Amino acid sequence: MFNQFIILMDISNIARPTDPGRIAARGIDQQLGRLERNVDTIAQQSDSHVNNSSKQYALVEQHEIVNAVRANARSLQVSNQVVGTLLDIKV
Repeated sequence: MFNQFIILMDISNIARPTDPGRIAARGIDQQLGRLERNVDTIAQQSDSHVNNSSKQYALVEQHEIVNAVRANARSLQVSNQVVGTLLDIKV
């Protein structure tokens, strides 16, 4: 009975705020915020030729955002697999 309590305590530490799953989810959320800002920038500048460089920068940054979201999504997937393995559940 005492050994089961220790195992439960160890499992409860998996969900602390610094675990990789939360970090990855936070990263995805940040990238979505960047995406929204870039969409606004591109939309505001679609009719004007003034400040064309910020529009180009926003378009280039979209590629960075996509890559960052993919990397964070992969981290989240791996984190879920590790937790599933620790709990002996297929995720």
